[in-house]
Amino acid sequence: MNKFLLLLCGCGAVVVDHIHAKDLEQPVKYEGIIAIVNGEIITVLDLDDQVKIAVLVYGMKDSAELRVEILKNMITEKIRWGLLKKFVGRVDWGSKKDVERSFASIAERHNMKSKNFSNLLVSKGINLKAFKHSIRVNLSWIEYVKTRYGENVNLTERELEAILKNIKENKEKESFLVSRMYFPVTDSSSMKAMKDRVYTINRMVSQNTRFGELARKFSKSPDAGNGGDLGWIREGQLSPEEDFALKTMKIGEARVVQNSRGFYILQLRDKREAGKDSITHLRFVQVGVFRPEYANGQDTWSLINQLKKHYPNAKAFIDQARTIGCSVSGLQSAVLETMTPEVRKAVEHCPVNGLSQIISNEQALFIFCILDRREEKIPEPTLDDIRNQKINEKFGIFSDREFFELKKWADIKIKDERYGKTSDFVSQL
Repeated sequence: MNKFLLLLCGCGAVVVDHIHAKDLEQPVKYEGIIAIVNGEIITVLDLDDQVKIAVLVYGMKDSAELRVEILKNMITEKIRWGLLKKFVGRVDWGSKKDVERSFASIAERHNMKSKNFSNLLVSKGINLKAFKHSIRVNLSWIEYVKTRYGENVNLTERELEAILKNIKENKEKESFLVSRMYFPVTDSSSMKAMKDRVYTINRMVSQNTRFGELARKFSKSPDAGNGGDLGWIREGQLSPEEDFALKTMKIGEARVVQNSRGFYILQLRDKREAGKDSITHLRFVQVGVFRPEYANGQDTWSLINQLKKHYPNAKAFIDQARTIGCSVSGLQSAVLETMTPEVRKAVEHCPVNGLSQIISNEQALFIFCILDRREEKIPEPTLDDIRNQKINEKFGIFSDREFFELKKWADIKIKDERYGKTSDFVSQL
């Protein structure tokens, strides 16, 4: 579950149109140019704009490491679009409706409606057209791979039943709430370079950059779109290497795991002891105030504590919070076991119509007002659940291979020496 955002701040950005080198009458001057991909340039300003979007929209922290990763994403996007644009007008991949739906989900993660989120981005100078183009490229690539390789992705009922049987046999063992990023290795020559990249991203995780946003931005897994959230995993659902790692990890830990397909970054969000087979559904409203340093020096800690003292009833607390101008969310729902450890600890013993402990992030203080809670047995995965997971994994393999071939024939030049040699840089894409 994503934390409720009270404040979304950032500085203006200007996106410049890409210039085709072939259209220039004068020889190309490399001042301010970081890379050239199949004749299209990426400038320092282009990269700055994308970094500002990452900071503003995805909550990442500007750093040299982040800039390298974003540049890799920009190059990857240009390589993919070079192929995908050939199909524009002939197929409906990445339709406007699909792009808007994906955009709405990003807005929802910030507790905003699409229109309000659009207005905010525009007010900060973000080019909405360019922002949504990136969404379109990602969605279109998924559809392209499914269309091209759909006939090659088959699972027999016997295979599915064997997997489901294995899961049922392990249902009494401990289970793990897992998020995951995936980085493929398509040839042995790129192994070391990709390993370096993966450990760089894992350091970002350790620096408190949100795992889900890093997964959405950088992971090559089909489940990257939902922040790499795999849900509750039992032994046998993932590779043996991942199963082994999860058994030795601590809650909240992120770890790099390698197998024959490539590298994974696993985050263990929670661990359920053997035999436990229920989850808790919560319905709640979040009330928030700025931390004192963002509230013109007002002692908001005392304010929210006084509110709790005088209005211990959730509904009364919400009404009073609205009256004095606190930020009050709409009605929300979540599964207790999927909340972040900090939030779960604050709400797990909170009764219906009660108030959670105070939760603090970098900018705000929060109270969860619990309006309802109910227990539910954990449903066992169905054949369809298993089929979808395994089919997505197979499509992921074909996606890796397809991009590897495109990259092999792409004309890529890194022109800024701060980013190293072209060959070293490209090997990590």
